[in-house]
Amino acid sequence: MSNISEQLPINLQVDTQISSLWKTWTMFSMSAWKKLSKRSQPTVMIAVVMIYFFVMSLQLLDTSSRQRRSAARGQAKIIPKTPDESILIAEYNRRKKLIKDTCEKFGAYTTKEKLLAKMKIKPGPELFSGVETDDQLWSNLKKTSHHQFFVQKQHGLMWCKVPKAASTSWLHAYLRLADVPEYEIPEDNGMGLHAFLREKYPLLSKNLNKQFMPVSLKFLVVRHPFERVMSAYMDKLEDYQRDLKFRGGYYYAMYGADIVAKFRHKYQEKFPKNPLFMKKEPSFVEFVEFLIETPVTKYDEHWKPHFILCPPCHFKFDVIVKMETFDRDTNFILSQRNLKGVVSLKKKHSSIGKKHKKEKNLAKSLFSQLSKNMVKALFEKYRVDFQMFEYDISDYIKYASKSVGLMPDVIEISDKTIESSEEGEFDNGNTTETSNNSRP
Repeated sequence: MSNISEQLPINLQVDTQISSLWKTWTMFSMSAWKKLSKRSQPTVMIAVVMIYFFVMSLQLLDTSSRQRRSAARGQAKIIPKTPDESILIAEYNRRKKLIKDTCEKFGAYTTKEKLLAKMKIKPGPELFSGVETDDQLWSNLKKTSHHQFFVQKQHGLMWCKVPKAASTSWLHAYLRLADVPEYEIPEDNGMGLHAFLREKYPLLSKNLNKQFMPVSLKFLVVRHPFERVMSAYMDKLEDYQRDLKFRGGYYYAMYGADIVAKFRHKYQEKFPKNPLFMKKEPSFVEFVEFLIETPVTKYDEHWKPHFILCPPCHFKFDVIVKMETFDRDTNFILSQRNLKGVVSLKKKHSSIGKKHKKEKNLAKSLFSQLSKNMVKALFEKYRVDFQMFEYDISDYIKYASKSVGLMPDVIEISDKTIESSEEGEFDNGNTTETSNNSRP
């Protein structure tokens, strides 16, 4: 491990250096005072000391200002330690530029009037009913929230937590950094696990967040929007007994029962013998129709878009970790904060081939319930995330069926049942030591 001073946030290092300079200056001043008092007239002596004090003060203030400006610009936050890390930094800068370009496209840095004028000149594609128009998304892009941030002060880390994107993995890493014994950590999947993390890392005030932001390495983990939707469905809604065991039936009571009550009748009427519509839990097609009809601002955090949870248009993240490059990106963060060997986040999957097959089979099972129009509408709901983080729908829409309207015209009855994924594998995306007018 590195020494303590290397692990302190830059602002604390600056304060320590200034304190040391003032101590040295005080000792020197006392010594000079004694010598001058024996040889000079009091008036001359005082004038000399005051002039010297004034000059030293200016120099100290200038040093402090320059160091703080350097920290604010992030010059000392990310330093390549190897040629490979230099290449990674270039990649992270490319990801950040893409985010900035997307923010500009959707009007995050302009007024609503200018955005509306732009939309009038260049309307864009027609959207499905229930999908937010660009001017409706504009207000969401303008909002800022620190609610998802967890600040590790000692090591200068700021993590914006996106559920269903390795959140449990980083949760355990943060608890290890807080020296929490394993026996004190609540059971995985329990409602208290994430509340326990917040207890160890209390939500900071807006002013405190502003103080730590310039001197911390800020990061978030992103994942394909459709993977997050599938993961949320499988973990929270697909199995009532699972929900009952880990969360006391919370998600069925809050969402599942209402989804079934609203959509089940028409699906049973159209597909009377399909077992998907005979069970207690909502089917995936019913869940997706619920998502299409519901405003994104009212989504649960487990399926809420990244750009609303962790507004990247206003928080300048240093590293955007992608699930596709999770190990590499995570190791870079640990290296930058001298935490390699202190915490370890490695994927739990035994092999990449097995993981890919598992994801492909689940995607086929779930998306074959949908019409292609539903897939397109779901894409439009998450279109900002898709563009910001370079994802597409080609691997999903191929499983969907053609239909005249939004609702599928055919849903094949499969002999295979969808089995809930194990915690920590595909289901949660976790790792362990892992235009603008509505279409009628």
